Amino acid sequence: MFLLRFKKPWFLSVTFLIALLSTNTYSNQGTPLANYFADTWTTEDGLPHNSINAITQTSDGYLWFATWEGVARYNGSEFRFFERSEQTGIIDSGTRTLVPDSENGLWIAGARGGITYRNHQQWKPQPPAQSMVNHVMKDTKDNLWLAVEGTGVFFRPTQKSDGAPNAHNEVWVLKNKSAYRLLEDSQGRIWAATDSGLYHLNGNSQQDVLAQYNLPNRQVYSVIETRNKELLVATNRGAYVIKGSQALLLHPSLAGATITTLLEDKQNNIWLGTVNMGVFRFAHQKIEKLSADSGLPNNRVLSIFQDLENSIWIGTNGGLMRLRNAPFSSWTKERGLVGDYVRSVFALSPDSLLVGSSEGLSVIEKGLAYSALNQKSAQVSTLSFARRRAGGVWVGTYLNGLMVWQDNQLTPYFNEKNGLPSNEVRAVLEDTKGNLWIGTTTGLVRRNAQGEQTLFTREQGLPGNYIMALSEDTKGQIWVGTGVGVAIITGNEINTLSINAMEGAEYAFGFWPEKDYVWIATDRGLIRYRHKDGHLGLVGRKAGLPIDKLFQVISDNHGSLWLTSNRGIWQVAYDSAQAVADGKQENIDFEHFSQSDGMASAQANGGSNPTAVVMSNGTLWFATAKGVSMINSLRLTEKIARPLPLVLESVFVDGELVDSTQNAAFKPGTSRVAIHYAGLGYVLSSRIQYRTHLVGFEEGWSFRDKGTTAEYTNLPPGHYQLKLSARYPYNDWTPSETLYEFTIQPFIWQTREMQISAFVVLLLLLTAGVKWRLRQLQANELRLKKLVDKQTFALQQQTEELRCLANEDGLTHLPNRRAFDRSLSSTFANAKSQGTSLALAILDIDHFKAINDHYSHLVGDQAIQLIAKELHAMTNDNVHVARWGGEEFTLLIEGIGAHQAISYCDHLREKIANLDYTDLGENFAMTVSIGLAFSDQVRSYEDLLRSADKALYKAKQEGRNRVELI
Repeated sequence: MFLLRFKKPWFLSVTFLIALLSTNTYSNQGTPLANYFADTWTTEDGLPHNSINAITQTSDGYLWFATWEGVARYNGSEFRFFERSEQTGIIDSGTRTLVPDSENGLWIAGARGGITYRNHQQWKPQPPAQSMVNHVMKDTKDNLWLAVEGTGVFFRPTQKSDGAPNAHNEVWVLKNKSAYRLLEDSQGRIWAATDSGLYHLNGNSQQDVLAQYNLPNRQVYSVIETRNKELLVATNRGAYVIKGSQALLLHPSLAGATITTLLEDKQNNIWLGTVNMGVFRFAHQKIEKLSADSGLPNNRVLSIFQDLENSIWIGTNGGLMRLRNAPFSSWTKERGLVGDYVRSVFALSPDSLLVGSSEGLSVIEKGLAYSALNQKSAQVSTLSFARRRAGGVWVGTYLNGLMVWQDNQLTPYFNEKNGLPSNEVRAVLEDTKGNLWIGTTTGLVRRNAQGEQTLFTREQGLPGNYIMALSEDTKGQIWVGTGVGVAIITGNEINTLSINAMEGAEYAFGFWPEKDYVWIATDRGLIRYRHKDGHLGLVGRKAGLPIDKLFQVISDNHGSLWLTSNRGIWQVAYDSAQAVADGKQENIDFEHFSQSDGMASAQANGGSNPTAVVMSNGTLWFATAKGVSMINSLRLTEKIARPLPLVLESVFVDGELVDSTQNAAFKPGTSRVAIHYAGLGYVLSSRIQYRTHLVGFEEGWSFRDKGTTAEYTNLPPGHYQLKLSARYPYNDWTPSETLYEFTIQPFIWQTREMQISAFVVLLLLLTAGVKWRLRQLQANELRLKKLVDKQTFALQQQTEELRCLANEDGLTHLPNRRAFDRSLSSTFANAKSQGTSLALAILDIDHFKAINDHYSHLVGDQAIQLIAKELHAMTNDNVHVARWGGEEFTLLIEGIGAHQAISYCDHLREKIANLDYTDLGENFAMTVSIGLAFSDQVRSYEDLLRSADKALYKAKQEGRNRVELI
């Protein structure tokens, strides 16, 4: 199964075509193409055009794409366009080639012979060529070479004075040909791929090299040098390797293909883009093919590129595709499993797995899946597995009782005919004493080594007869999970463990025993049992997990617990789970994995065992509703531990974009500074977390979670440095970098010189007044009193003005964030002490950036003022409104219940959506998303704020223009 994530619903089910032209083992292929996860982009997703002529990555980490409608830069979440303009120096938006250099510069060339160079956000246009430039190359002597459509190849020698190419001195080395690609190899030879062959431009003769190898009349579209110093040439009739005096066809199957572009990846695989057959990958004498039938946006491939994270980007005539090593790989029927609906998995060895599904048994070994049974054995619907001491594996089935799998055969062992209470066996365990435990839907059976059997049901003390999980702890006790609780069996004694006190937990789906603890996956979260005192601790919704029902818990032995559910796989830090269970920590961070991470289905199955296993090689395997999903926890840690490039995207001051390439001094009274940044990681870009520290204002770091904007309002005059750090969850923060520096200038009355002067003047006046008072005591006493009163009044006015500046938002005249924080703290404390209700709503204007971009920042500010006016009109003694910052507002609602608060917020949302905005612009519309949280669900006002913020994020994720709770 080749996993694809498309933006359009009709691509939800698609198979990947793999043409195996020779055999090879899984272990020496590198990453199989079927293990890649694909993402696609088109103009609907932000690209300026669907033809991707070139792809590259500059040393700062940005990805760049050349299209017929300009250049697109990608930061992992959005595209930014650069097109024809005086600023960029691009004379035509049609772009053919992008070539980076070691100085973080980028050469851009294309239609009408346009050439420009970008470095440090500065654009340096170059004199154009005679016609369209297909490729640009800087040689080791810094000469600038250009491959031109229809006219040939020339170079501009480097000027000795400044090292720049001499645009007025063009040296033509090949004329009257269409040149497509240039290459300087490790021997200093310069090659040109043209419509009439391959040319060695600094050789002894200007003759087609391929003709010398009896390959005349070949159109050559690309040429690269492989890591073993051989030339690989793409032609209209196949791809050829030049080895010394020979030119050999790369593979016979490619003989008739028109190859347009080439790439050798870091695993030494060769990728070949074709004009009408899609993409081929050649590795270890094996050819794999990806075409439009299997998900490629278009069969005409224009560019292929491997980024710094080893993802493969493919540019076609119909859009862009990325093949990445997703965290998860999945095996389904399309990859060899007998059935897709997998209920149980079992480790046979470090590199082989037994898989039980509704359609029978499979084995996954060294990446290959096949039937676990020979032709003589019939497949049965499988529920559970356990290791068998005498050899083979115990197999619990849906309709056939308990069976034994050994030597690729299934043999009946125990069923209703010979005493089993039910043929539906959902859990099996052979304990350290040689007892065989069989969990069925109508009771638990124990068979000892002598064949004697004992039935345990409710009558013998079990909490329920429906057995879903069995486990033996380190003390030799048997743990039994049922649909109505947990039992612990020691010998013949049954003790019931009451888990119902943990928020009403009943179902016990799975166990993970340790020396001092047993972890239990339940329908109310993860419960931890402590052996020394029997204490139960819960890691559930109150701790921040967004789900209740967990099917299985396993430890990767590297600091994480992995939890399965109907909504994907959840990873939590082991130490944090312990701290929450002990009551030392309120909230737990988690990482969520689903279909976008390579799982064929996010629905992990439960109610049978084991549904997840840890292999000794560090891989974790999970049973799902569509096959088996595997993740290598060690490889995941290695991948996300790479340093993240951090970049400054833009700076807005009072809503206006400013030049961020240099430090700035902002005018007195600047009320809002918004700094946008990004961490340029693409494989897991949605999971990058950020923290900022504004030196000069904040004492320490501010955690931004996944937010990419740091916004500050009403900063006092002074000099500031914004430091930025980022990380993937559970990893160390990157070393902090000073991302931007700026100064806010003071008003004259705020300068130290003016304050000193005022003090001196005041001192002189007081001295003169004292002397005058000595001369005319009574008269001067009255005048001095009036003067002091006047000065006191002025100081009071100044104090009031300063108080307003510190607590009022300048744009909307609503209370600002600082005033809101004080109000929230005191109001929350009163609500808790008096037992009254308090709701917090965070309101965010949907797509506000698009409003600014389309209508201007002035209109955006007017829109904010209009929203503020509407909110202010709704304030009373029980409703308090403040501007949180940017396009966000907060509402504190006192004294009404949850349903009233939800109704109130929904009414507010509808009112804003239905306002008349014609004064702001034609077809102007505006909606808001609202996140709502309640004080009775949290312990502190900080938690209340975090809950409302999470609810707002959920509202945005669910489609915006809605009210959501957490």
